[in-house]
This record gives sequence, structure tokens and C-alpha cells, in this order.
Amino acid sequence: MRFSFKTWGQQIEWPMLRDIWIEADRGGFWDGVWLNDHFYPPKSPSELPIFEAWTLLAGLAGLTDRLRFGTMVTANTFRHPVVVAKMAATIDHMSNGRLNIGIGTGWHQGEHAAYGISLPSLTDRFDMLDETFTIIDGLMTNEVFSFEGKHHRLVEARFEPKSVQRPRPPFVIGGAGPNRTLPLAAKWADHWNFPDYDRDLSAFETRVARLRSLCAEIGRDPADIEISAQFRFDNLAEIPELIAGYEAAGADHVLVSFSPPGDPTLPVRVADYLGGLAG
Repeated sequence: MRFSFKTWGQQIEWPMLRDIWIEADRGGFWDGVWLNDHFYPPKSPSELPIFEAWTLLAGLAGLTDRLRFGTMVTANTFRHPVVVAKMAATIDHMSNGRLNIGIGTGWHQGEHAAYGISLPSLTDRFDMLDETFTIIDGLMTNEVFSFEGKHHRLVEARFEPKSVQRPRPPFVIGGAGPNRTLPLAAKWADHWNFPDYDRDLSAFETRVARLRSLCAEIGRDPADIEISAQFRFDNLAEIPELIAGYEAAGADHVLVSFSPPGDPTLPVRVADYLGGLAG
């Protein structure tokens, strides 16, 4: 079982965020850390700091040596896929191959409206996301890449340097939608994350079975996809039971989401608690 946590990247001061990551990197318990990707908090606007996710990743890459990291997840509507690919390759070099590329459709209507960013229909957004994965994969695995899609067009595009990780950094897809998200995960994901904020283990079990079935339909080994469950908790004592349930249902990775602005000591406390149980 692998363990990671999410520090949201907004509603937290830079020195606190920096220190949390550095301490987690030194501690040895955590395998990875994640940021989400918003321009203001999804639930309500806030006067607290709201940093840009990929800039944060670049900075944090230089402050850590061991942790894997990435976005959980980037809004595909915010950036052109070539820009995401170039940022990803750059940060993968800065971190010596520790980046995960997490991308989702984008969803927050108020956020898009506030900044004048187009939010197409959900159908179009899933089609755009499929194109984004095609483009990033194509750029990172070909000397020259051309693509003609409904939303994007590339003509004999060169892409150097390639990423440190080959053939590319892992693609991460989060979400539980059985009709579009999971088929996309079966096609592209190296890591699928189930956001279980409702503590619905039966829903997780159902989605794992659905993902495995979809993999079988396209001839892909479901074992090639890392499966993680993301959750929040009310007290430390309930975490072991949650983890045991996820593991029994098929998870090989759990992601603890620390709500902003949160307690900066929580990652250390959780690591000490779980490490003590394992020891």
C-alpha cells in the first residue's frame, strides 16, 4: 500500500506549504503529495492565497528529493495541451522524474465565468480531454507529431526535451463517472483515483469492477493501472479501518485530503500514527 496526501495549493501561505512538503520529503512515510488546480476555491471565494498549481509544482520540485507529486487534477479547460506537455516535461527534468500528470475535464462554472474561460458542454469537455491525452502522449513519444482533432490541431510538431520518465510521466485520471470517466481511465490512465468524500465503499467496489471490465474489453491488463482512493477523516483512529476497506476493495494507494487551510502538523501526525501501527 502506498500513501500520499493533498495540500490544496490555495488557502495556505507559501511558507507553510513549503515546510509541509519539505518535512514530508524528509520523513520517509509518505510516497507522494498532490495539489489541486483552481484559480479560486471551489466552494466559495476567499481572501486567502490562491497559488497557480503548476508554478507551485516547479518550486516544490526543487525543494524535495524523494516524493512523487502532481496535480489531482488539472482543469483541462485552463491550458492548451501543448502548454501542459511542455510544463510537465520541464518539471519532470527539474525533479529527476518524479512528476505525475493529473488532468480532468474542468467543472466549476463560477470559476470559469469569473475569469472569462470557456466551459463547453460536458460531452465536449470529455472529447477535449481525450484529445489532450493523445497530444501529450504523441509529443512525448514521437520525434515529430501531427494531430487533427475536433478541438486541436498539430502539424509536424517537435517536442524537446522529452520527459525523464519514459515513455512519459504517468497519466492520472480522477473521478467515478461510469460512462465517460472510467472508459477514459481504461484507455489512458496509469493511475485512477476515486474521490470517496462520502465514505461509500460499495461505490468504490462497483467502480473498480467497472474499470476492470472496461480494461478487459479493450485488451488492457487492469493491473497496469494503479488504483487509489481519496478520503478525508475526522479523527486519526478511524483511518486504519478506512484503509483496510479500500485495500480489500482493490486499492493499492490511499490519498489523504487535508482540507484548506488545515493544520500544518497533520501530515506529520498522520505519518507518525500510521507508521507506529505498522511498526
